[in-house]
Amino acid sequence: MFEANLFQGQRVLITGGGTGLGLAMAAKLAELGAELHLCGRRRSVVQQACEMLNNDTGAQAFAHELDIRQPEAVHTVIDRIWAEHGPLTGLVNNAAGNFVSRTED
Repeated sequence: MFEANLFQGQRVLITGGGTGLGLAMAAKLAELGAELHLCGRRRSVVQQACEMLNNDTGAQAFAHELDIRQPEAVHTVIDRIWAEHGPLTGLVNNAAGNFVSRTED
């Protein structure tokens, strides 16, 4: 239902992009022409996902080790992406924080 190049020229960051729903969304965006930046806590997992996407779809997918619970690490990864690839045009905020926090916090 989507044109093959719908996301051509778009640069999308996907947190939790190495497995599950994040990887499924990445695969569809790759098919539609997006440049992908997959983030996850385990570099080997996101690296393997990127290699699969690059091979299966011809997309450009880049792996970034990142724990979203560390704000400074988030800034570092975003700064690196912008410096090396340009500004992001999309975000899929898929990673689970998995930490206990009071509702008011």
